[in-house]
Amino acid sequence: MLCFVVLSFFLTACDTEPQVEEKAGKVIVKPAILLTVGQDISDKFLNYPAVIQSTQSLTLAFQVGGVLKEVMVIEAESIKKGQILAKLDQRDYIAQLNSVEAQFKNAEAEYQRAERLIEEQAISRSLLEQRKSQFDVTRAQLDSAQKALDDTVLRSPFPGSVATVSIEVSQNVQPGEAAITVLGVGGLEASVNIPSHIVAQAKRNDEQKDAAYVILDADQNIRIPARFKSVALEADAASQTFQVNFAFESPENLIVLPGMNAMVWFRNPNRSQAGTKGISIPLTSITSDQNEKFVWVVDPESMTVSKRLVVFQSGIGSHLNVLSGLQAGETIVAAGVSYLSEGLKVRAWSN
Repeated sequence: MLCFVVLSFFLTACDTEPQVEEKAGKVIVKPAILLTVGQDISDKFLNYPAVIQSTQSLTLAFQVGGVLKEVMVIEAESIKKGQILAKLDQRDYIAQLNSVEAQFKNAEAEYQRAERLIEEQAISRSLLEQRKSQFDVTRAQLDSAQKALDDTVLRSPFPGSVATVSIEVSQNVQPGEAAITVLGVGGLEASVNIPSHIVAQAKRNDEQKDAAYVILDADQNIRIPARFKSVALEADAASQTFQVNFAFESPENLIVLPGMNAMVWFRNPNRSQAGTKGISIPLTSITSDQNEKFVWVVDPESMTVSKRLVVFQSGIGSHLNVLSGLQAGETIVAAGVSYLSEGLKVRAWSN
C-alpha cells in the first residue's frame, strides 16, 4: 500500500514536467504504474489493523496501605516468579504483629493450663470453653497480622518483565491502588475488529499453519505466524464488528511489546471453498463517481486507457475483492488514476 502511495506521488510530480512524446505522431504518453490483475495473496488473504496485547498481563497492587519504602525494579526489566518488586514501610505492621503474638502466646498458655485443670476437675467446663475461645480469637488475629505484614511486600506472580511502574518511593499508597504492571512470558496476541459477515463465514482450522500471520508496523519485512485464539460473542455497539484475537510468539530477532500496531493477515473465507476464483485490486487503482466505482483498464495493443465500472465486495483493508467488471489477466492502472482521461496513451512506469 505504501509503495503505491509513494509511486503515486512521483507520478504526480511527473505531470509538472513536459509530456513524453512519440517522435512520429506527437502522441502524449504518460507513465503509469500498471498491474495485471489475478489471484495473489490479496485474493486469498484479508488484512485488518491490529493492536498487540500480552496474553498474560497483570496490574499488581498492595492489599494494605502505607508509605512506599523501596521499588526494586524498573520498567522493561526481566523478573522471576516470586521476585520482590516493591516494599512498604513495615514498622507499624511489625509492631502490630509483635503485640498480637504476645497476646496469642498468653492465650495459648492459659488454654493449656485450663486443659490440665479440667482433668483435675479444678475448673468448670465453661471456663475451659472461654479459654479456648480466647485462644482461637488471638490465633486468628495473629494470622491476620502476619498476612498484613506479608502484604507490605509486592512479589511477581509469574516470570516475565515489568511493563509499567506507577508508584514512587515515599508515596502514601492506598490499598488496591495500581502499583506495577507485569507481563508474563506466555506469548502475545494481536487483537483485530472484524465485520460480522467475515466472522460468520470463518471456520477454525488449526492444521493450517499458514492460515494467519502478523506484520508489525515497526518492521514490515517479517511475517510472524499466528493462530486463531478467541472471538467476542457480542459485537461492538458503535462499529458492529467483533473483536478477534490471534496468538503468536515473538521472533528471537525482534522485540515485540504490547501496544504496538500491526496488520493481521488471514485466509479469506470467501476464497476457501474449492473452485472459487477471485480478483483483488488495491484501493489506489479505484476512482469513484458518486456511488459507483471505476478502474482504468489498459488496452495491451494500443496502450490506451478506458474507464470501466466495477462492483466490489464490501470490506476494509488495502485491497478490495472484485465481484464483477474485471477478468483475470487484464491490465489496469494501479495508482495516479485521478490524472487519467479516456483514450490517454500510457507506458509502464520505471525507475
